[in-house]
Amino acid sequence: MENIKEFLNQDDVLSRVHQFELEREEERIFINVREPLVNSDKGAFIAVPSLITQECGNTDYVGLGDSVEEALKDCLKRIKGMPLRQIIPE
Repeated sequence: MENIKEFLNQDDVLSRVHQFELEREEERIFINVREPLVNSDKGAFIAVPSLITQECGNTDYVGLGDSVEEALKDCLKRIKGMPLRQIIPE
């Protein structure tokens, strides 16, 4: 992920999240595995079970591109400097 730091605020921490879905009988949960990439002093992976995923509903913040990296960079440009609660309100 070249030049990704230029799209981040100084204290932002960027991680890749690998998401898995576990189905058991009629129930399901997500397991998100966090992989620290940029500005993280934590070098370990962490896996967290989750019931709910909430996405941003405002297309102004959605990044687009022809690859994962391009879409991520576009998204980071759009949200740089913005409070996270403004991007995904409660």
